[in-house]
Amino acid sequence: MVSLLVIDDDQILLDLYRQMLKRQGYRVHTADSGEKGIRMFDNGDYALVITDLVMGGMDGNGVAEYIRRSPKGMVPVIGVSGTPWRAHDRHFDAVMEKPVSMKDLVASVRLLAGWPSKGRGGREGGAGCGTIQT
Repeated sequence: MVSLLVIDDDQILLDLYRQMLKRQGYRVHTADSGEKGIRMFDNGDYALVITDLVMGGMDGNGVAEYIRRSPKGMVPVIGVSGTPWRAHDRHFDAVMEKPVSMKDLVASVRLLAGWPSKGRGGREGGAGCGTIQT
């Protein structure tokens, strides 16, 4: 099963992302801060990371930069924010403006992380290529 890591300091959004992505067949792990997220990233095996940009402590730019400098630096990262212009684009595979369209988020996840199983579209896990313009 394709595992995703979602990082956001808004618990309501974390729950929404988790429920929606689980319904699509993904295994979803969540963290409510950038610091917790990078610890989970280091100890896990994720096909993709979704992170809020504006959080207390380590923000989404810090999370994405950490991922890019890590041995697992090829893991795709999607940034979500009400202030998408604050994203350091070179660290993100896609940046989406809040409120995020769940349909667009799922499409981006499928493109970058792969489908959750062969039964849905014939493609199983694996990183996509290219940058999504949103």
